Amino acid sequence: MIKKLYILFLLFGIHTVAQSPFPVKIRDFSEKYEAVINQNEKDTLISGHYDEYIPDYVIIILDKTTRKTVLETYTTDFPTYLLDENNEAIPNIKELPYGSQSVLLYEDYNFDGVKDFALMNGNNSCYGGPSFDIYLAENNSFEYNESFSALSNDYCGMFQIDPETKTIHTMTKSGCCWHQFSEFKVVNNEPKAVKIVEEGIFAEPPGLVEVHTEEWKNGKKLESNTLLLPYNAYENNTLLYFDLDKNDEKVVLFTSDEYLYYALLKPDESIEFYHPKPFYDETENGYVYGNFTYDSDDKTLKFKNKDAEYVLYETDNSIGIKVITKGKTYDMKGNYVTTNGSLTRLRTVKLLNVLHDNY
Repeated sequence: MIKKLYILFLLFGIHTVAQSPFPVKIRDFSEKYEAVINQNEKDTLISGHYDEYIPDYVIIILDKTTRKTVLETYTTDFPTYLLDENNEAIPNIKELPYGSQSVLLYEDYNFDGVKDFALMNGNNSCYGGPSFDIYLAENNSFEYNESFSALSNDYCGMFQIDPETKTIHTMTKSGCCWHQFSEFKVVNNEPKAVKIVEEGIFAEPPGLVEVHTEEWKNGKKLESNTLLLPYNAYENNTLLYFDLDKNDEKVVLFTSDEYLYYALLKPDESIEFYHPKPFYDETENGYVYGNFTYDSDDKTLKFKNKDAEYVLYETDNSIGIKVITKGKTYDMKGNYVTTNGSLTRLRTVKLLNVLHDNY
């Protein structure tokens, strides 16, 4: 009986080995090189992104002619859903920023005209996304480059390259409300930041988007800040918008949390002026908002600040805003055909900072 069980055990073991999917070939990607993924049989600790670990898999790059190993590296995981019907891994898929990314990418990362390797080391980039080690082609071999690798491991997934401008682009984020977009140039075979754009949402109402830009030109660092409308300003929250006649600016009335806001936008959609600018009053234990006055008979919406009084008007064939300051009135006429929405919507929308005259 023991002998029979032993024979069955041997047969089962042989069957299991025969059914093993490893080694997994990586589909043909080069005339000179080929690659396989195998299970790691070594127990050597590897220095990883966060700690030392024993990786599950090894990626081996071979020279097709000599059959010699050109490069050997390790990964804790690889996208098995990118195996084809022949159980071969599909290379060079790079859907950015959050799509599918192959275990092996074969591209020119330092723009020297020779392709390099990006080999997945696991899921160590932001939010558990794929991360890669970069090996640059040097003297018929491939050398690990820490600076290029950081552009994957320290951001969100693999980076994007633009061969025409010879620039590298990365993205990282924190939650829904903070994003960073960086642009790099290769200087002395190392990536160097030339532009960093950070987008974050103001904590104060109405949640405007602040864009901070750092840019390096001719050895000088330039910084700028701009404001944009909230991400959802145009999604069922806009009561009225139209273009001004002479300067390609735009007037927008939008709502947020039952309050009305007015914004004057530059041609690039950044905010030149907005009202109100809520501030937190500790004595009131809440935010203080500026008010609007809507006159349904005159079809006007009025508001003021310390500098001027503003009158937004609308008739059957005209629209615009008058600015009254220092005894003078400036009529900023709108392009009526660009109008979307109407002041009359204020009759039916209840807003906490809109007072009504003749209604």
